Amino acid sequence: MAPPDLDSTYGALLIGVFVSIFFQGILSMQAYIYYEAFPEDSLRMKALVGVVWILDFVHLILICQSVYHYLVTNWGNEAALGVTTIELDLHLIFLSVATILCQGFFLRRVWIFSNGNRFLTGALLAACLTTVALDTSLTISTISHDSLDTITSHDAGGEVIGVFAVGAAVDLAIAIILCFYLQREPVTFGRTHFVVARVIAYTVATGLATSFVALACLVVYLVLPKTLIFLAIHFSLGRMYSNALLATINSRRNLRAMLEPPHTLNWSDAPPPAESAVRFTIGTQVRTYGLYVASVSDLTARVKRSMGTPDELVLPCHILQKPEDRVSAV
Repeated sequence: MAPPDLDSTYGALLIGVFVSIFFQGILSMQAYIYYEAFPEDSLRMKALVGVVWILDFVHLILICQSVYHYLVTNWGNEAALGVTTIELDLHLIFLSVATILCQGFFLRRVWIFSNGNRFLTGALLAACLTTVALDTSLTISTISHDSLDTITSHDAGGEVIGVFAVGAAVDLAIAIILCFYLQREPVTFGRTHFVVARVIAYTVATGLATSFVALACLVVYLVLPKTLIFLAIHFSLGRMYSNALLATINSRRNLRAMLEPPHTLNWSDAPPPAESAVRFTIGTQVRTYGLYVASVSDLTARVKRSMGTPDELVLPCHILQKPEDRVSAV
């Protein structure tokens, strides 16, 4: 058997590993942000994030070891290039489990927004489980026939096409369904409408990202046979799901902040104006720097007419945290 072309096979896998390491770094950062920002979350949610991160990390170790085996350990050994390793075969299992966990999170949202529509949620779940079954079948096939031709010759083309096609369709369907139900939610206040729009944008972005990667794998698999470029792209698919999951969870902090009413400061309890005071015209917005009463360093507040003359707000200088702190009208 002629040795495979390194550029389009193991060279592509090496680039795929580099990209996977990059996405794993982003995932690790998002996981750290999650545990710092949401300590009050349920144990189940924390466990989901932790398990997904561990699965992706193990998957990264497997693909790194596989590439190291071909390009370092067996450097110059052409016979070894035509045989798949157990690590390369098993990576599908870890990727598949991480993917189904992330999809389960979004399926739960479909269940909630659809008011427990069993048919809809069940159909999507069945499609997700189909990809798991196909990945398992592919793993068994590559372990049983440890030749690289098993992958590059499209001997298991039906299973591979099914994994990519069904996966892309499911992700797109979940995004469309969630957007449909979110759009139907009654919205009364402007801030709520803005938040719903942001949630829809997040949903579309995450759904399109994973669908695009799955479709890219499918197109490359069909257009470029006898190569492993599709597998190199597939290396990052699981981390795309994981990053979509963490991005959705972490976005709750920003969405909650959007729903909070604007801060209004009332100076009615402040002491009478002293000789050294700063005067502002009522109705303007005041940006304060270093005010201990606000407990923040930069806050824009609409000042109520609660003290001073009818046309002025008298702000005593002694409420400033430091003499050098400034108060400026904007």
